[in-house]
Parts: sequence; C-alpha cells; structure tokens
Amino acid sequence: MELAADFQQQTAINNRASEVTEQSNALSTLVDLARDMQNRLDQQQNRIRQLELMVETDELTGLYNRRGFMRRTREALARAARTAERGLMVIADLDGFKEINDEHGHAAGDAVLRHFGQNLRTHTRSDDFVARFGGDEFAILMTGSSPEAAQKRIAQLQQATVRFPLIWQGKALAIKASFGYTVYNAKSDISDLIRAADQAMYAQKHAAREKAVPAKKDNDAA
Repeated sequence: MELAADFQQQTAINNRASEVTEQSNALSTLVDLARDMQNRLDQQQNRIRQLELMVETDELTGLYNRRGFMRRTREALARAARTAERGLMVIADLDGFKEINDEHGHAAGDAVLRHFGQNLRTHTRSDDFVARFGGDEFAILMTGSSPEAAQKRIAQLQQATVRFPLIWQGKALAIKASFGYTVYNAKSDISDLIRAADQAMYAQKHAAREKAVPAKKDNDAA
C-alpha cells in the first residue's frame, strides 16, 4: 500500500511538473511569437517611414520636395493655431541659372542646385525646413522666427550665397539668388503665403535687374 501511495504521489508530481513545463513552453512560444510580430511590425513601420521620406525628398538635393514642405507647413500652421506662434515663409530663386546651364552644361547646373541647397541648409536652424520646390526655386519655413529678424536672416542667406561660390572644374562659379518672404500666423493660408513670398521674391529680382541696367549703361558710356 505504501508503495502504491508513493507511486501515485510521484506520478502526480510528475504530471504537475509536465503541466508546468508545457505551460512554460507554451508561454515561451507566445513570447517568441509576440517578439517576432513586434519585430515585423517595427520593420514594416521603418519601411513606411523610409517610403514617406522618399516621397517627400528631392532626389537631387536631398532637401524636402514641395510635398514634404507643404506637409511641414500645414503642421506649423496647426501649431500656430494652438500656440499663436509666428514664423517666416521664404522663397528663393537663383539668378542667372539658365546662363550657367547654357555656358557650363546641365551637370554644372545640377551641381549649383545641390550647392545652393546645402548652403541654405547650413545657414538655417535645425528646426527650419528647407525645400526645393522645383527647377531653381527653393523654399524655407522658419518656424517660430520673429518677423523683426526677417531682414537680418534674409541678408545672412544672401551673403552666404555670394560668399561661397561653387568650384566647378577648377573655376569658381558665382551664385546669386533673389529672396522674398512673408510672415505666417495662426490665421494664415498656405496658398496665400506662397503667393506673397513669391511676389516679394520677384519684386527683389526685378529691382536687382533695374539696378543692374543703369550700371551697365554707365559702363558702356565710359
């Protein structure tokens, strides 16, 4: 009887141990499955982020493209509506870009676009958004920037553009650009902002051309 009782007791212990082992194995399997699912989810999210980045990035310059810039601008305007934040939208357009393409070729033109874009990125803050809109037109969203500092910041960008020419095939290619800006606030509309900054940019471009014409006439007369 004692032997039978011991056998039954040992059998019960073994059964409980087997149940615990099976439960532990099942739990371990569930944990492994959960980790695998999380890894797959993380990989999928990373791929989505990479695709979103590709869709919003200008292939030539590595800056935001128009789509990415518009998204960032919508986010800034939504934040402005909550916090009454103000900032600047800047449009920049290269001067004499067609002449560079005609004289030095499209490879030089592409190099100028990359150089100018990098120059803008280098001379703006990390929380500003720089984009190539297309062609030789660029845009900058200066978030939380004081309107009173606008002229100074634009002047700094123009000085940096002139100060750092592109070295192309051993020669320095001078780069010039016209800049225009407008102030955004909680009530701003994206289309209106772009139109206003664009008009300001073309006004500066036109003024620079008008200034250059009398200077050329004076030189010719001399």
